[in-house]
Amino acid sequence: MKDSQRLLVVLTAAALVAAALGYLAKDALLPAAAPRPAALSTVAAAPAGSLVVLAHDGARRDLASKTGKGLILHFWATWCPPCREEMPELVKFVGDTKSDANVEFLSVSTDEDWKTVDTWLKEHGISGLPVALDPRGATAHLYGTDAYPETWFVAPSGEIVQHAVGMMDWSSPKFRAFAAEFSRASGAQKAN
Repeated sequence: MKDSQRLLVVLTAAALVAAALGYLAKDALLPAAAPRPAALSTVAAAPAGSLVVLAHDGARRDLASKTGKGLILHFWATWCPPCREEMPELVKFVGDTKSDANVEFLSVSTDEDWKTVDTWLKEHGISGLPVALDPRGATAHLYGTDAYPETWFVAPSGEIVQHAVGMMDWSSPKFRAFAAEFSRASGAQKAN
C-alpha cells in the first residue's frame, strides 16, 4: 500500500472516530441536572447592571426586572448556522410550553436591526416566537454569552440556575423533563 493510500485510510478512520465522538458528546450541551422542585439551585449570580433588550415596538425591557416567573433566555443570531439548525425544534418547544404560567421564554436576537430578523423569520415561516433584539450583543455580553446559541435559565429571583452553550435538542425527553422541573421549581419559588 502506498503512503498516500495509508494516509487516506488513517484520515478516514480519524474522521469517523471524530464523528462518532461528536455524536456521543452531543448530550453534553444539555443541562446536566434538574433543580429540586422546591428550590432552584444557583449556578451563577445574575449579571449586574441594566440588561436591556428591545421589543419590536421599540420599547426597552430590562431583563434585570423580576417578573415573578422563571425565564428561559435564548441568545441567537440569523447568521449563526447552529441557531438556524435548531430553530424548528425551538419553535415547537415554545409552542408546546407557551401556556406555562411559571416560565417565560424569550428569544433574543443579536442581529443589528429588526429588518434583518423579520426578513429571516418570514423567509423561514417562523411565527409565534417571542423575540427581542440586542443590537451589537451588549446584553448578551453582560451575561457572558460569546458563542451562539446560548441559553440561560433564570429563576424568578433573578439568579441563574442553568446555562447551556451551543445547539440543544429542544425535543429530547431529557430536556423536556428538565424544562418541566424548571417550571415546577419556578412556580414553587414564585409562591414563596
